[in-house]
Amino acid sequence: MKKMKKLTLKEMTASEQFEVKTQLGRSKANLGRALTNAEQNRIKDMAVNKIMQKRADVIKATRLEKKIAKTTLNTVTFNWSASINTRPAR
Repeated sequence: MKKMKKLTLKEMTASEQFEVKTQLGRSKANLGRALTNAEQNRIKDMAVNKIMQKRADVIKATRLEKKIAKTTLNTVTFNWSASINTRPAR
């Protein structure tokens, strides 16, 4: 399976961006101090990875649904006699 390229904040929806910012805020509140750049990057990467995993799961589920829909049994059968020309040949 092809690996997805890493998302940037610009490529995310507003709710996904909010989720990343919320994670950063929670971490800052838990530590009771400002985060270092390394901590910010680590937390941001973890949040982005979670979002990418959610997207991959949705893509996988829709792909599976399409595959199931494509392979469902079709009750209409081919009618051979309807395709034969009834007019006699000359």
